Amino acid sequence: MKKPGGKKFDEKISDNSVWITATPTSLAKALPFYIIETGRFTAQKDYIVERETHDSFLLLYTVNGRGFLQTGETELTLGGNDAVIIDCHLPHRYGSITDEWEFLWLHFGGICADTMFDIIYPSNAVCAVQINDPFGFERRMTGLGEKAENNNITGHTDISLDIHSVINTVCSSALERISESPGNDIRLSIDFIKNNYSEQITIDDMIRDMPVSKYHFIRLFRRVMGNTPYRYLTNYRINMSKTLLRSTDKSVAEIAEMCGFLDTSNFIAHFKRHTGQKPLAYRRDFMQPKVYPGTDNI
Repeated sequence: MKKPGGKKFDEKISDNSVWITATPTSLAKALPFYIIETGRFTAQKDYIVERETHDSFLLLYTVNGRGFLQTGETELTLGGNDAVIIDCHLPHRYGSITDEWEFLWLHFGGICADTMFDIIYPSNAVCAVQINDPFGFERRMTGLGEKAENNNITGHTDISLDIHSVINTVCSSALERISESPGNDIRLSIDFIKNNYSEQITIDDMIRDMPVSKYHFIRLFRRVMGNTPYRYLTNYRINMSKTLLRSTDKSVAEIAEMCGFLDTSNFIAHFKRHTGQKPLAYRRDFMQPKVYPGTDNI
């Protein structure tokens, strides 16, 4: 829908700006994500949008020029290839800085919208994210508008998937830049864990080749991996023990030692806490043939 008449287009945007609205059905609202409206604007210098609240989340992506954003206590300048997501339930204000600010935008909702926002911006620490694949990102954003008028079931699920892909790109770009910045290469610690999980290793061992403090490392690791280093190590040991329980006849004590647990009882306690079963019960579930009513044994 290209610049129809009405209040929306009394704003200072060019004639070739595009605005597409959608009315989500009850089915769409039950999906992880749904589209409310989207578009591509070329805004003039005095273009400003200011709201106290709006029942959505908003993704802004700058194609050319520069804009500004104010949300909560955060003030940002948005340049080329910058993406940002804001919670529009809070007061917000954005507009152009340069004579022309060309940007793509998407108002969206969904049962997973809050969760993804919190993953990208813990503690609502909103910031601009440089997109690693701007061409692909812009293509997917534009494609959302083309699908918005398809109101059948396939259309709803396609749009939900595409919004997830767009948001995931923002998330992965943000986390990659954090984890791969100088001194913050989390991959080094992950590789260390994978190569040494059978030993008694500490956080000091994990950061041996990283010029960071223990506190910074723990905070960074949790931000990127979604878990503390200790819990990640324990989960990794549990996963390796599952493989050994299912693929070997080694005793529980042998597997506990091979996977770096302090002793057998410590292994059993951790295994049950993470899986709800003791190791031998887990092994039996996968080793015993299953019997289904009315069929032969499988």
